[in-house]
Amino acid sequence: MSGVPDTVSAANENWRGWLKFALVSLIFFQITAATFTSLGVALPFMIEEMQWTWYRAGAGFSVLAFMVGVGSRIPSWTLRQFGTRATFGIGGVVMAAGFVLLATTTGLNQYLAGAGLAGLGYTLCSVIPGVAVINQWLPHRRSFAIGAYMTIGGLGGVAGPQIVTRIVASTGSWRLHWWLMAASITVLAIAALLLLSSPKEHADADAEPTESTEKHSESVYTTRWEWRFEDVIRTPQYYIIVAAMTMTLFSGVTTNSWAVAHMGNLGIAISIAAGALSAHALINSLSRAFGGALATRVDPKWLLVSALFAEIIGMMALASADNMTNIVIFALGEGYGFGMCMFTTTMLLVNYYGPKEAPKTMGTMYLITTLATFGPILGGYVADNYGGFASVFQWYGVVLAICLVAVALMKPPVPPQRRTITDIE
Repeated sequence: MSGVPDTVSAANENWRGWLKFALVSLIFFQITAATFTSLGVALPFMIEEMQWTWYRAGAGFSVLAFMVGVGSRIPSWTLRQFGTRATFGIGGVVMAAGFVLLATTTGLNQYLAGAGLAGLGYTLCSVIPGVAVINQWLPHRRSFAIGAYMTIGGLGGVAGPQIVTRIVASTGSWRLHWWLMAASITVLAIAALLLLSSPKEHADADAEPTESTEKHSESVYTTRWEWRFEDVIRTPQYYIIVAAMTMTLFSGVTTNSWAVAHMGNLGIAISIAAGALSAHALINSLSRAFGGALATRVDPKWLLVSALFAEIIGMMALASADNMTNIVIFALGEGYGFGMCMFTTTMLLVNYYGPKEAPKTMGTMYLITTLATFGPILGGYVADNYGGFASVFQWYGVVLAICLVAVALMKPPVPPQRRTITDIE
């Protein structure tokens, strides 16, 4: 009979874990829908009313993306100092403030400040704290949960444009959209403050579990050592993973910025080009769930190889996307590659270096990937000076091929210290 209370307790913890998973996933969906894709659709309405130039208005995208990148180390500090509950709460307040500035925008500087605050809040409410919650509460289903979490977040990118267009079509006000985004993230931040446990309240949940950890096949490498961050950043494997993610973001950000214009220059109707991007976003989301289903049986390294290969094919197809065959190949290849790379780089960092330092390893990775914000600038420069975007996408394919070879040859890192996770506990 002594085992019955333990079973009930375990079931209760499992239920609580999935409840927290649902909340952080809903937050990820909301902030994804409310930022990059919403801004892209709302911006023409804002430009029309504010009489901005496209060049100046486009700076908001750069500020948003830049703040997401440079702020990526902040969640690791807030998680360590204040816990997951406060991290999401602070992020929600910052994002709500950014959306209020956007809703009340009267000039360019206020618009840029709002975009910057939205980007900073995004880092505090997205992947790094979300994965920390999953590592704490769902270690036995980590791969599946991370894949599902990223899928739900990705679907926010599909929903965002629809939300903006429906609000503007029904009310005629782009400002109302930003007010609704501010209200919704405020409600979710309050829910996070009420439902997400802090480390001090559930110290047992913060300890790395030993008996309930996720089961993997022998072909999937998972470290038995507890890495220190200063040792992680001395390994070449870390920078190979970071390079793969950086080039993926270069491709993704440049694609979102210029793919429609590029296909238009090749004679493709705007409606078809926009539909290709929507299909790209959907496949991007679904590939993350696919990765989560496979990651306990297929090493994420090889899933990353498949992602990079698909991206190469997608970039080359996009370069000559003057027919439906190449457009479909682009949407399938780049969509699958981007989503799978987002998932597998996260899983590789956890599998190679352990979950304890994941906020730091992931935060530093996304800080480095801030370089990808120069992708749209590079694309615009090439188009202005060389008559089109095709060569940009082709060169991205070449660099992605170099990353693919490096990942394929990569072996698991060897830790300098011989302390197992179990030993530390």
